[in-house]
Amino acid sequence: MKNFLAQEHEKLSLWWAAISAKEITLYLLLTLALLLPVYLYYAALGITGLTEWYRCLRNFAECGLLFFLTELVTRRSLLHPFWRIGYIPFFSWILIFPYVLTHAVNGMTDASFNHLSPYFLTAMAILLLLFFVMNVISRVYVGKRLATLICLALVCFFTFNAFIFLTHYEFMGIMMTSKEMFFALTNTSRWFERIVLSHISLMLLLFFLTLALAFAALYAKWIYRSAYCLSPKWIPKNRKSYSVIHRMLQFLVFFGCLWLFLRWASECFPLHDYETAKQYNEYIEYIKNTTL
Repeated sequence: MKNFLAQEHEKLSLWWAAISAKEITLYLLLTLALLLPVYLYYAALGITGLTEWYRCLRNFAECGLLFFLTELVTRRSLLHPFWRIGYIPFFSWILIFPYVLTHAVNGMTDASFNHLSPYFLTAMAILLLLFFVMNVISRVYVGKRLATLICLALVCFFTFNAFIFLTHYEFMGIMMTSKEMFFALTNTSRWFERIVLSHISLMLLLFFLTLALAFAALYAKWIYRSAYCLSPKWIPKNRKSYSVIHRMLQFLVFFGCLWLFLRWASECFPLHDYETAKQYNEYIEYIKNTTL
């Protein structure tokens, strides 16, 4: 037991000694560079409650700490190609949802950060989740294409959700809520014919579909290259075995990210609206089939 603890202490000491003060400073500055524009963007949208600690400042501080710890335990800064894969879904959620929620006719009249925090926290979780997914698939030696497709599916799901939300607002002037979702689920053909095609032509829909396929194809290539064809400057030169404590720290940070995603994604579009619409449908079916 003493030998094991001594080895763990030695490995942990070597890992910590390899991290320079310059590296830690870089992690901190990059974390601030990521979060500060988000804060300023929310302020520009007129979102209130940005100076309150309970919801806004605390969430920014917690996410900043999570990003910093992730960079530290993996020794991969926010400039690393693994992080870059998640930037498009991340900024899609950060930019689109608050904008539509505050500008749509049926949106929020006096939006506060308390109302938008699920989207903010989910966006942070998306970026962290995709980073960890990239770390996992980069270690795959068999089934690289399948691993790439799994990561691509996550990217497309998060990105297209945001752009569908934006497209609905741009062409119809309102944001998609559980009411629209209910109509789309229960009367899909009528919804597509009378709502979608009356605002968006079939040719434009085909154009959007072509763009989506091109986006997916290019992104798949980007994911594959980032995972399996990394530039030598991003590959660590000294691959020392990490201690069990260090591995535990990595798992703790990962589960913190996973909890963040599972906790807040269900309160955002489309999962929240889908569940609400499904409950509406179940209630109507119950009324129809109940004899009073």
